[in-house]
Amino acid sequence: MDLFTKGERVISTGRVILIAAALAALLVACKQPPPETTSSSSSTATSATTATSASTPPATGTFPSIPPVVISGTIPTTVPIPSNAPANAPSEQFRPYFDWFSWESFIALNWPASATGRGNPDQPNAPAVFNSMTNATPVTWGTYKANWELYDQFDKRPTPWDDYASPYIPQFCPKATPKEKQLLMVTKGDSELSDVNQAFSFPLVDQQSNFVFFEVHYNKAYYDFVRGIDATPSSWLYYSKNLPVDYTPVPLPPNTASTADAIMIKAAWRNLAPLPPASRSRYYTVNAWVYNSATKQCAQQPMGLVGFHIAQKTKEFPEWIWSTFEQVDNVPPQADGVPSSFNNGTPNPATGTQGFANRPTYQASTPGQLPSNPTPTQVARINPIPTTPAGASTVDVNAAFHNALPKSSVWQHYQLVVTQWPANPERFKPPAQRGVYPQDCGSAFPVNGAVNVTLETYFQTPTLATGAFGNSCMSCHYNAGTGLRDFSWGFARRPHQDAPPPANAKLTPAATAAK
Repeated sequence: MDLFTKGERVISTGRVILIAAALAALLVACKQPPPETTSSSSSTATSATTATSASTPPATGTFPSIPPVVISGTIPTTVPIPSNAPANAPSEQFRPYFDWFSWESFIALNWPASATGRGNPDQPNAPAVFNSMTNATPVTWGTYKANWELYDQFDKRPTPWDDYASPYIPQFCPKATPKEKQLLMVTKGDSELSDVNQAFSFPLVDQQSNFVFFEVHYNKAYYDFVRGIDATPSSWLYYSKNLPVDYTPVPLPPNTASTADAIMIKAAWRNLAPLPPASRSRYYTVNAWVYNSATKQCAQQPMGLVGFHIAQKTKEFPEWIWSTFEQVDNVPPQADGVPSSFNNGTPNPATGTQGFANRPTYQASTPGQLPSNPTPTQVARINPIPTTPAGASTVDVNAAFHNALPKSSVWQHYQLVVTQWPANPERFKPPAQRGVYPQDCGSAFPVNGAVNVTLETYFQTPTLATGAFGNSCMSCHYNAGTGLRDFSWGFARRPHQDAPPPANAKLTPAATAAK
């Protein structure tokens, strides 16, 4: 299979109409985007029109500008680039359209979940459903399949999409029901998607000396493609034997097998138990089972969302669109005078040019055990949230969406940090074929600095991120399987042999756990 479809693109017919001429203008304008350094200039937030239903916003108006906000549970599949986009416009001028896409995806993914099936929003065309949700309403992406449901079933077949049962389940929390969230402390070396580690990195500790937990989820298009067809065992791509061993790329959807967009989610959570109710109300909250490796006990705790990555592969942008959000209280400057979750509000300890201090380490003699009584990690943001283009920057887009949401909405306390996208999506060559970032990675924009302080705390500069392939989503994921596993580190590293779980596996047969 070809990694990307070449030639004329088919324009999607979703909530947004992407005009072919506008895409052509974008490609001409962004063939070789210059590396961006985040501007520190200020800009005034603009108001966006709030639609009362999931109608299609017009792709017209002043360029650049922020498209009208649409409160909808339908995930967008196109970017609303206007037809009047100048052919010579620099890449940053297209930022508000990609930031709009990020925010619309964020709303749809965090839309109240339907009680039917998995990955289905409840009444996606009724804005009142979203506007009236509480900070603990189950959300759509929370019903997506977790990484272990797909890649950690060993010699058993992962269950169909809508099924919450799995042949193998996490062994640490036997009291958890299939629909309840589990956040587990696992060994550092289990995989690059270790639930207690950041990507290729170390744990993170909040100011109350509690560890942050991480999880990965996949949408139906991703899951069904890797799971494969029941009657065709060779299509079961969670088995390494079914993947090519040469330089043949394996594309995730949209591809020749499916027109749906693949989506990957990574979320970061902190323990809210020490916080007063007023502070807890500023977080989207779940009651999750959390395993403590020191006590070897699992208990339910209120966990608050602090970081959220969205990676969505679309037909027009096959190198994916990368969006990252944070809770506004993560680091200074303080919002509403609320203390920061990962900064003590003083210059000590100094974070210097790296953006952190007191990075926790593992005890080499006891792998898989987190340090007891950890010192809080001191974190500062090195890469500012973009303030360009003036009047339509990421800061302005955040303001537009906040203005469109009810003042009581928990999502008032979340902000888009950055969107990264391929400015020239027709140009791709994997590292395995001597491709070079950023030009052979769809001319990624911005080139560097696309990081989240909770998910890439220790990779905020290119120097620090050298071992992790760079300090941006695209530079890191470009190297997944040397570029042959379509930007998914899970797809690159998690496929396994068709064999029972090894002795050190952190999962157990569901039938055994139930006894």
